[in-house]
Amino acid sequence: MKMSQTSSVSRVLLLAATVLLAASYATAGTITPYTGSDDGASTSGPWPLSAAAQTAFLAAAGPTSTLTFESLALGYYTPIAAAPGVTITLNAVNDGCAYSGICNTTLGNLYGFNVTPGGSQWLGAPIGTTTYSFATPITAFGLWLTGVQTVFTSSFTLTFNDGTAQTLNLPINVNGGASYYGFTDSASFSSITITNLSDDAWGQDDVSYSSQSTVPEPGTLMMFGSGVIGLAGLLRRKFHV
Repeated sequence: MKMSQTSSVSRVLLLAATVLLAASYATAGTITPYTGSDDGASTSGPWPLSAAAQTAFLAAAGPTSTLTFESLALGYYTPIAAAPGVTITLNAVNDGCAYSGICNTTLGNLYGFNVTPGGSQWLGAPIGTTTYSFATPITAFGLWLTGVQTVFTSSFTLTFNDGTAQTLNLPINVNGGASYYGFTDSASFSSITITNLSDDAWGQDDVSYSSQSTVPEPGTLMMFGSGVIGLAGLLRRKFHV
């Protein structure tokens, strides 16, 4: 009877280990987006729909860090040491202040502008890409987008790799204004590239990110699964000697 019960336990342990090891290789995560747009809103707000999306994202992301660009030197330069462990690489056209790089002026709600309360600076990258790189992998990313217009922008994407390549479509307002886009991911990733190849003048601000993990890392699953296999093997040897 003991041998039969132990054999059943052994089989269950081996099955559990097999499932865990299989899961350890399924590294692509589940993505949950949070988005809201205030089409045509002024540079001073209010932006209720965008703010609601930001609030929902921050609640889901857990503890976050936020880049407001307020303490960075003005001008177009790359790479930008945005914060400890965070680097921004620009590959865009340098059209000067109010269009490109770290800016502190705006030409109105059809262009990039600041959304930080009491702040003035934001990041512009027309006709190109912005890549955020993180020394510590993250699982959540969100930002404000300003001045984007459908008359100029037909394709606006965010790409990254959380085990498989992912591409998300960012919101495009008809009449400028502000929008917020954020997402959480059950898998982690180390860089994000935002692409807008149009000649639209637009901005980024209050970029938030989090390294909170919502699922066990594949390495942890693998170690646990290996331990279960070892235990199953010991049980089998003990009752078959």
